[in-house]
Amino acid sequence: MKKFVGLVVSAVAVIGLSSCGGDDGGIGAGTGSGDAKKVADALVSSAAESDVTIDEACVSDVVDKLSEADLTLVVDNLDGLVDGSVDMTTLDISEEGIATLESTFDCVVGS
Repeated sequence: MKKFVGLVVSAVAVIGLSSCGGDDGGIGAGTGSGDAKKVADALVSSAAESDVTIDEACVSDVVDKLSEADLTLVVDNLDGLVDGSVDMTTLDISEEGIATLESTFDCVVGS
């Protein structure tokens, strides 16, 4: 649970500490992309390693709602987000991306 929560909190913190981004092309631009699968898989793996039960379909649906620009920022920094080495003030994820990533917590079964 700690690692999963850490990953999600890190992603949300990255967004929260970054400046409010510009137009990212709208929600849903990541639907079905390989990048969306990478992010969803990382969240699911992190949850499993932390003994957290997570609804994988829910995670996929949430990640699919990220704009293409936000998704690219998360994917480009995924390893750093997972290991905590990313400087969270350098990413410029949109406000919509913040709300979307925060909704990942709703995917934890029993939450």
